[in-house]
Amino acid sequence: MFARIARNWVALGAVALVVSSLGVATTWSYLKTAWSEVGRQIRDATPISFDLKRLDQMIRDLEPEIRRNQKVVAQLEVEVEYLQREVAQMEAQQQKALAQMRKLREALRQEQSEYRFGDRIYTRAEVERDLARRLERYQTQQDHLAAKRQLLAQRRQTLHAAEAKVSQYRQQYENLLAKAEQLQAELKLAEAAAAAGELHMDGSKLAEAKELAREVETRIRVLQRTIDHTRNASEDEIPVEADSRPVTERFDELFGQK
Repeated sequence: MFARIARNWVALGAVALVVSSLGVATTWSYLKTAWSEVGRQIRDATPISFDLKRLDQMIRDLEPEIRRNQKVVAQLEVEVEYLQREVAQMEAQQQKALAQMRKLREALRQEQSEYRFGDRIYTRAEVERDLARRLERYQTQQDHLAAKRQLLAQRRQTLHAAEAKVSQYRQQYENLLAKAEQLQAELKLAEAAAAAGELHMDGSKLAEAKELAREVETRIRVLQRTIDHTRNASEDEIPVEADSRPVTERFDELFGQK
């Protein structure tokens, strides 16, 4: 036990001596260089066939990412379709409501005390109140429709961006598959040449494939986070301001006189 303690003190003393002689910065630089050299030697000693198996496994690991992001795109497509139908329905309802209000306004242009609509007779005050209710409801729905249109535009933009990202990633994924197959074939040729004593290997291609594999994995992470950050729906706020003017004046201001 005392011997082990003594050895530890000797080692610490040696380290302290080196640090005091070279300085902290220089000593750290030596250690980093030594560690990097050890890592390089380990990578150089790793068989190429093993690295190709690692690359193949990385490619397989990317397949679930493709499926998950394709599912996100499909969900966005469904949301856009629903919003499109909802906006179209609201627009049709607004057009119908506007046509009905125009009929009431045209009737009020005639200075009468009573008006006939269908089988019933209404006073002028009743027609004005009905037009006021319709106009207020119409304006509220217009605000709601504008918010829906804005949400639809945002969803379309998000969908187009997601489709472009997935398409780009898919193309790189397929290129990586082809590159891996090419490297496998080149490795077999190199092994055959080595057996014949004529080994000629271009290690840059394997390094390129590794770099591409890392790039593809990074891009799919960025794609996933981009889509997640853009899925928050905005809340609709309907500003309603009181207007005490007569309904006929407000209607004429909005839609004009024929």
